[in-house]
Amino acid sequence: AAGKVVPVIDRRYPLSEVAEALRYFGKGHAKGKVVITLEHNKKKGDKK
Repeated sequence: AAGKVVPVIDRRYPLSEVAEALRYFGKGHAKGKVVITLEHNKKKGDKK
């Protein structure tokens, strides 16, 4: 796409694994973005 920047996502980690994500990033292995995702714990009756 002309004129658009498309980020390259190397790895995704859930928030519970942020320490591992930081180790991976800190070692210089990342070839793109390292993304931390938020976990949504559904409760019984939740519709979202």
